[in-house]
Amino acid sequence: MRAKHLLKFLVLICLLNSCGDKQHHFVIIGNIAKIPDQKIVLEQISANEIITIIDSVHPNQEGHFEFTALTTEPGLYRLHFTNSKFILLSLDKENVKVIADWNSIEKYNVVGSPASESLRALIALYRDKMKDFHTMSIVLDTLKAKGNDSLFDVAKKDVADMNLQFTHQIESYADTTPYLPNAVFAARMLNPSSEINFLDEFTQNLSRRFPGTKMAKDFAEYFFAVNDRTSKNSAKTVNIKIGDMAPEITLPDMDGKIIALSSLRGKYVLVDFWASFCPPCRAENPNIVKVYNSFKGKNFEIYGVSLDDNKSDWKKAIGDDNISWIQVSDLKRWESVAAKSYGVEAIPTNFLVDPSGKIIGRDLMGEQLEEKLRSLVQ
Repeated sequence: MRAKHLLKFLVLICLLNSCGDKQHHFVIIGNIAKIPDQKIVLEQISANEIITIIDSVHPNQEGHFEFTALTTEPGLYRLHFTNSKFILLSLDKENVKVIADWNSIEKYNVVGSPASESLRALIALYRDKMKDFHTMSIVLDTLKAKGNDSLFDVAKKDVADMNLQFTHQIESYADTTPYLPNAVFAARMLNPSSEINFLDEFTQNLSRRFPGTKMAKDFAEYFFAVNDRTSKNSAKTVNIKIGDMAPEITLPDMDGKIIALSSLRGKYVLVDFWASFCPPCRAENPNIVKVYNSFKGKNFEIYGVSLDDNKSDWKKAIGDDNISWIQVSDLKRWESVAAKSYGVEAIPTNFLVDPSGKIIGRDLMGEQLEEKLRSLVQ
């Protein structure tokens, strides 16, 4: 990293120039058809993993609700529903309408906020790409099972090309969107260990594109922390591959009871690395809950490893996200012994372990995880 420490100093000095404390308000008018009786929570998500509760309301019988909040700059917000359902919004000083059906809430519509509409399109692109990767994963598994090495190598290269193209799409969006929260959200989608050079340039440019904003300052602090951690660990990074035996984990659960991963030998186990402060993890949790409810009691278990450092936050997230499987943590954040032994540098990350203790899958998300388990678990 060229002149890393000097760069860090200059960028942070630039970001400390305040844009002022003038406040303005935004209004969210929502209508969620068929929504069950519940409290809807409005939360703000910072660039450095802090989630702040702004307000909460109960919708009426028709699913109508409203929020009014103050802000000093554009921000990333989410409407948090029960069953770990979310709607992400990019808001500044505007009146925005959110329209959705509870049974297909991911297909929500946004009116009055171009930034939120752009963010919705980005999330839709992500979901479509994940479906493509899921299809290619099935193709790879089939070719490998048939022993067709030549076609397997071709398909594997196609997946790598798809991943590279998608990464470039996310980078281009982060670099060109006129909306600060959207730029930060897109950058946070990238793997910092493999996209460190892009994120270096992005962080420098962010302070120039959106001078004096707290969100840009927070992202710079986040990036410098990740960069320092990556630099320190680069020489000793563990590379866990499919086919390797899963390293042992022995960590305490919420009550202090030590639970060893090896105690689940004989079952298919998903070793799931996550944290309460990680928005992508929280967004993925509903999918994992669905999978767990479908396969629990069928020779399948989940061994969740939290990278939290605050027990209260960890406990609250477990309750909010309806997590009922094994949860352990040493509350050391990125210094977690388990994370280091698995070479985890970004979350969410998971490893699927077979009954013998061998890793047979990695980073299986959403429908991909469900399809994989359906082919294995009876």
